[in-house]
Order: sequence, then C-alpha cells, then structure tokens
Amino acid sequence: MSKLTKFIFASDSHGDMADPEALAALYAFTKDFKPDIRVAGGDHYDFRSLRKGVGSDKEGAESLNADIDAGKQFFDRWRPTVYLWGNHEHRLDAMQGHGQAIVRDYCQGIKDHINAHARKCGAKVVLPYHADKGVYRIGPVAMVHGYAHGANATVVQGLHYAPHGGALIHGHTHNLASVALTKHGGGNAFSAGCLCLKEEMAYASHRLATARWGSGFVAGFVTAGGQYKAWLVHKMGDQWIWQTELKTFTP
Repeated sequence: MSKLTKFIFASDSHGDMADPEALAALYAFTKDFKPDIRVAGGDHYDFRSLRKGVGSDKEGAESLNADIDAGKQFFDRWRPTVYLWGNHEHRLDAMQGHGQAIVRDYCQGIKDHINAHARKCGAKVVLPYHADKGVYRIGPVAMVHGYAHGANATVVQGLHYAPHGGALIHGHTHNLASVALTKHGGGNAFSAGCLCLKEEMAYASHRLATARWGSGFVAGFVTAGGQYKAWLVHKMGDQWIWQTELKTFTP
C-alpha cells in the first residue's frame, strides 16, 4: 500500500436516468483527484421494467436497450476498479424465479453481459447485492450499496459494518449524510447521494424520502498505517465545490 491510497465511491446513476451534470462533476473530480481505487457502488442500471409488481403499463413495456447502453457508457468513461451490485442490478437475479424460461435466460444473459463489460473496463472486483458477500473494504473503510431504508439508514449500517474506529460508505438511499457513530472506538458513516435525475423517477415520486435526495459522491484516502479520511463531494446551490490536493504534516 502506498503512503496514501485514494478512493472515490460513486453510486446510483441509474442507467438512462443519469444526471449529465452529476456525471460531469464526477469525471472532472476524478481527473483532479487521481484516485487509486474507483468504486462503482451499484444501481448503475435502472431496469425499471423488471421491478417487482410492474405490470403492462408504460414502464413495464419499456425496452432495456437504452438503459443498458447508458450504464455501459458510464463504465466506459469512469472505468471503475470495483463494482458493487445494487438492488436494481439484483432485479436480474430476482427474475431467475420467473415462470418463463425465455425471461430467465434473457436476464441471465444481461447479467453476464454487464459483468463482463465492467471487467473489460477495469473492474477487478465485482460483488453481488448481498448483505454479507457484497461488502468491499479498504483498510478501515467498509463500502456497500445499501441494505437499510429510512431516516436512520446511515446510522444503522454504520453501526453494523464500520470496524472499530473505522467508517462505512453506502449508496442506495440517494441522500447526502455524514454521521459520527456513537459506539466503542467511534467511527463515521456516509451516505453518498446519487448521480441520477430524481425528476425522471416517476415510481419514486410519492415517497417522502425523495425530497431528501442530493447529487454527490464520497472521496477519501487510507494511510499505510490504517488511518482514514473521507468526505462528501456534492452540489451546493448551482455549483460543485471540492478540494483535491492533499497535504500531510508530521510534527
């Protein structure tokens, strides 16, 4: 491990529902920050026509082609080194219980295709949407897509996944949050926001939590000695403001 291992965690671009401005900010920050590890935190495809309970409505009738193409373009441009599946990608696995073999085979083919594309773009690690197997760690920093909901999701997951004195970073809830964990050894938990356009997500428009969504991602570093620092990078008003130059001081 180098003296500082820099990372970015970015999630929830949702395929063809991605916010071009948020993606542009992520790409510009990445160019400046030059991370060693880029973690795609899940939900980089929306697969809304596969969601549970969808019927013969507008969403159910949608082709997946534009969504898949947009998700792949994100991987082409950002080239993550780690890919954590989210609950939207997991819809492909959920369809393996479908009663029609042609649907099961089609979804398995998409799964194989997007995972192969992620690896082609540089993802050395691809993890499933699984509360135990879907955890990626860089020293004292744990990263997941997200397995809890509601106003306390960041605290609940931080207490569950963050090691003694460490941190947890998650996506899924689309809100921006930084929480100091009140547990033995302390620690922090971060909700990374999202990279999507909430106005395009009609299926979420009736949820109160949608009003808390914010555009952003998390950046940070881990030292060779196992210490860490992480922070939110997000939109403030009509601007994105960030710091990318790191300095260390040893008294």
